[in-house]
Amino acid sequence: MPDPLIPLRQLLLRDDAEGTLNHLIQAAQHAHRAADVLALIAALPEVPQAWIGSELGGLALAWLYFRGMQHRQLDDLLDARPPGQLLPFRAHLHLIHRRSDLALNLARFSVLQAPDGPTRSLTLTQLAGAAAMLDHPHWKELYRFQIAQAPPIYRGLARVQFAFDLQHHQEVGEATTELTRALGDLRHDPTSSTYIYRTLVSTALDTNQPGAALNALRKAESIAQEGLLASELFLPRAILTLNLTQYPVAIQTAATAREHVSAPDRLATTLVIGAKALALMGQTFEAILMAQEAAALHRVLDSGRHAVLNHLTLAYLHAGDLPRAQEALSRADVSTQHAGTLSWLARAECARQAGGEPLPPGDSIRAQLATLRWSWVRAYLPALLKQYRVVTFAPPEWTVRVSLAGPVRVWMSGDELPLRSTRPEAGLLALLVTAGGQVSRERALDALDLPGKTPTARRKALSAAVAALRELLGWPGALTVDGGVLRLSDAPRWEEPTLPGRGREDFFCEGRFDPWVLEWREERSLGGVPD
Repeated sequence: MPDPLIPLRQLLLRDDAEGTLNHLIQAAQHAHRAADVLALIAALPEVPQAWIGSELGGLALAWLYFRGMQHRQLDDLLDARPPGQLLPFRAHLHLIHRRSDLALNLARFSVLQAPDGPTRSLTLTQLAGAAAMLDHPHWKELYRFQIAQAPPIYRGLARVQFAFDLQHHQEVGEATTELTRALGDLRHDPTSSTYIYRTLVSTALDTNQPGAALNALRKAESIAQEGLLASELFLPRAILTLNLTQYPVAIQTAATAREHVSAPDRLATTLVIGAKALALMGQTFEAILMAQEAAALHRVLDSGRHAVLNHLTLAYLHAGDLPRAQEALSRADVSTQHAGTLSWLARAECARQAGGEPLPPGDSIRAQLATLRWSWVRAYLPALLKQYRVVTFAPPEWTVRVSLAGPVRVWMSGDELPLRSTRPEAGLLALLVTAGGQVSRERALDALDLPGKTPTARRKALSAAVAALRELLGWPGALTVDGGVLRLSDAPRWEEPTLPGRGREDFFCEGRFDPWVLEWREERSLGGVPD
């Protein structure tokens, strides 16, 4: 795509208001990459505010924010504009916030008024999405009609939304197929590809395939850079770490997302994951606060209906606050199968905590319970699941394995972490695991090959290595320093480190020249210490 900034500035020099705004609209509609749209958004201060304030200016902003995936800016724009304007984008945000009736009504009206191909493609996808939320019998046909006639960009966007709704209807195999096809349609856009891979993480977890989920997340991370793309990965990372029972990592991921995720719906969903992890860690008050924060992002904490209130209800129930749970549940949206199952679990737990008769599940809920894939529910509602004899996937054990037979390497739950074996934090990790998980600060200073010639410089280098190791493992409590003792967290199970075999002592921590490493090699090679 040619640089859209060149004609933009030419139009600005000619003082052509209508031409400038139409150029912004068309450039956004036909952009192959979100990065191209972000460049136009960055140039908006060059456009006179009087032009931007017009109805055509509002349409230009809406297209830029939509194609640039700037949902918070789009939300703010719609709040500031008259309700009769920008209907396709209002329908889009209602879909994001799962307000099905409003989305359907606006989508129907928008289709009739769609003035051009891109707008019509957008509104047809919204119509199918709203029909899916309301479980309309022909929602799949609506999606397939849109996919069959849309150009590649909008076909890919429709497939992503179709996959999202298929997943919510527990049709994970077909959802994965649509996402794979969408990768072909949107292959020129790293932002869209990152979004698709992050969605593949959740579809893999829905079928209890953590290995496939890890693979999809790593592919997303290989595409993503700082900024917009990296912010897309907080939610799948939180979901994945929750399902791998890495609760402290999930909590840290959710907390860090506040600083990096601008889209309210994604941030809210990430905070919901963090709230579950907090509850499972026994921090019930903190779990409620995080769930409340998620509801506030959807503007339904004190009034209104939304599916996020199902999660807030469960947080209250986990803390034993039945009255507040019942109030939140009374406003929880149940328009999707996913939300309906969550809501039934919440209502059943309310009945159990109130001491009443067990809530009888209907045929649909009974089928859902028979194939319940959410391993977190086992720890979240253990008494309820026992009462209904519900079997879920057993949560995997959280393990960390370190290999010292060659360059220092580390795996968490089977996933190799990006540790650079020549860095001081690699030497610190090796020292800790061979010492049973803890060493004194003085021992670390003496044993490690740290940069700096003065004691002060070496202490600073050790502090930097501690911080780097915490970041690598994923949460602040992974390595604590208390009373001059460095100690690895015992939250995961640390497997015995892999050591080189007899006669291969020189391969111990290959590439490292820490004093303790050299001593280890010499002692073993001389046979002074048995394996």
